[in-house]
Parts: sequence; C-alpha cells; structure tokens
Amino acid sequence: MVLEGGVGRWYAEALLRSAASQHFFSFAILRKEEWVRVFRVQGVAEEEGGAHVDEGAPESGAQKSQNAPDSGSASQNSENLWARYQLDSAGAMLVVALRYAPDVEPESDEERAVRGLPPLPIAKEGRPAAAVGRFARANWYRETIARLADCVKSISDEARARGLPVFAPREWHRFSNSRFPEKALAVAAGLGTIGRNGLLIAQRTGNAEASDSGCAETSSWPLWSSAVVLGLMLLPFDIGKEAGTLHDEPIMPLALCGTCQRCIDACPTGALALAELPRYERARCIQNYTSGAGPLPEDIEAAWGNQLYGCDICLEACPYFKPNSEACTALGRIGGAFDAAFIAAMSEAELRAVFKGSALDQKWIAPEALRRNVAIVASLFIGKSSDVPSRLL
Repeated sequence: MVLEGGVGRWYAEALLRSAASQHFFSFAILRKEEWVRVFRVQGVAEEEGGAHVDEGAPESGAQKSQNAPDSGSASQNSENLWARYQLDSAGAMLVVALRYAPDVEPESDEERAVRGLPPLPIAKEGRPAAAVGRFARANWYRETIARLADCVKSISDEARARGLPVFAPREWHRFSNSRFPEKALAVAAGLGTIGRNGLLIAQRTGNAEASDSGCAETSSWPLWSSAVVLGLMLLPFDIGKEAGTLHDEPIMPLALCGTCQRCIDACPTGALALAELPRYERARCIQNYTSGAGPLPEDIEAAWGNQLYGCDICLEACPYFKPNSEACTALGRIGGAFDAAFIAAMSEAELRAVFKGSALDQKWIAPEALRRNVAIVASLFIGKSSDVPSRLL
C-alpha cells in the first residue's frame, strides 16, 4: 500500500515528530525503492551476526520477491530473511540512531531478585576485572526497539483520532543490531557518514534535543556522535514522492576524518589501515572474537587486555565519540566490570541466567567464549590462580 497525498505527508511528518520526541539522535525515512536498492548491493549479515528483532515478526510464509536480492548479488541468507519478514508487503523504512550513555549503574541485587535473576558478579577491588564495551553496558538495542514501539502507539492513536488508516502493531517490524545492513541504510538515509574505523558517525537531526521527564537532555547535544546504536522500523505502507524529502543526501565515507588516524594508532591488533576508503580487517578485530568460542590467534590473545565482551578502543580514540551522559534505560543494566575469576567458573546455565535480558543475552554469544575471555583476564591479573579452572588458562 502507498499512502498518497495528504495522508502520506501526515504519516511521514508524524513519524519524524515521534522519533524526535523519543530522543533519537538521528532519524529519517527511506522509501521502499531506496532501502531495496541498499539490500541488493549489501545483502545481509551471516546468521550469527544479528541480535534483536521484534518478537511479533512472522517466521515464514512468503515466497521470494521479484524485488529481493538475486542470487548473483546476495547470499541465500538474504533470500531467507526476505521471506521470513515478508518484505514484499513492507513499505517505507524509518532509520534511527540512539546515542547511548558512557556508562550505567548496574541493576541492584534487590532489583534483580524481584525479576528472579541472580546477583551480578561485579568486580571488587583487588579482584581481576573483565570489561564490557560501553555499547553493551545496558541493552540499548532493546531500548531502541521499545522507543520505536512508542512511536507506533503515538502516531496510531493520533491517526485513529483523525479518522486516518490505522495499522496493527504487529505490522510495524522493528530491528536493532540485526542482520540487515544497518550502517549502509543509515548512510543512505543521510543519518551520517562512515569513519575510518568503519563505524557510523551520526549527524544530529533537527531539534532532536527535545526532552521529557523520563530521559531529559538538559545539556547541549553535539552535532556529530559515533556513540550510537542503530534501529530500523519497516512500515506497513510506502509513502509517495509527493510526501516530500524524507532524508538528506548520503555523505561520503571519511568526510569527517581528513588526515586523522587516531583509531588506527589506537587499535592494538592493527585491524584498521590508512586508505582512501575505510579499511577494516575483521580477522584482526578483538570485537570479532569476543563472542565466538575456540582458541584465539596468538597475536590477538597477546593484545587482549581486559575484554569480556566488546571492544571500544577505536571508538574512544575518535574525536566524534560523544556518548550521552544523561541517556537512560531500565533494560539490561549490567554495568561494565565483572569478576573475571568468578565468571570463568560459571556453568553455561549460570551465565545465561546472569546476563538474561542484557545485550549479552544472545544465542550467538557462546558461553565458552565468555569463559575463555575472562580466563585470559584472570591469568594476566593473578597468573595460575586456584580461583580459575586450569582448563581455561
């Protein structure tokens, strides 16, 4: 369905207003033909690459679309995803970037007990501490999806009051940290540019600094920030071209980097390189190894540092890494430092329980990988300690 004329314009404007009211740092709408074009070129990530999708999405049923990426330009993964989420019937896409906090206060033992969860093994002074990347210290992915759901409720209520078409909540499929080409879609939507570390540097949209009593923005927002997570929402309708311009023109990669190479110099494994376009070698990236089981390459293990999950080194070196100290979420607040020796001795079931509801609560993050990671941290701190199972050292 294509919403033409005044109805299309109203929905487009309402979506963007709602995204601003939800404090997304950047946001824009891509018409279907525009995001399909990105899919055809980019394809999708491998199965283990995605984390969060909305729970109401259909599991199967649709046939491969004529618009779907063909076998010459994308893998079978693209075709399967196209069918799973019935992308034939999807319309335009809202693309958003949410700026996360530099750190969060972990959930208290009392709060976790109410939800039937065990205490978090927070590192104490004198114990080996394993770090979680800043982007995963709270579940900013689920927070993004929740705010998109609030957008749907807000504009649906208003549309109903105006006598305009209203669509069921399950028809608005929402994704964050998904297998879709989120960075490419964000660039196509004009949300920002790609930095030398291969990550999006988002540009603030309009009056995105609007605040409310829940998560107020009282300080001045920066114009650019790479401390963002991305979200997508497929709309149950497309919007005609008469709805107007829904996004800015894409910005070329490295448009903000110039001769800066702070991220390259900071990376301990040499995963980045100085080139005309961003050059990122996945096989040399610590982040790439934090979730997968198995032995680490010797040079990667030697540079491991104190990582439990994630790696912020290249991000924190970037002058555009500007988190939002006032951002808040109630979801998955685990904080950033865990007792490495304690986690190394935990079973898979115990690890799943500890990280339930957090950004680490994903089937593709192997418990064996987390135990291996903290064993490295513990061995650096206390050597062959009896606190750490020898099989993990």
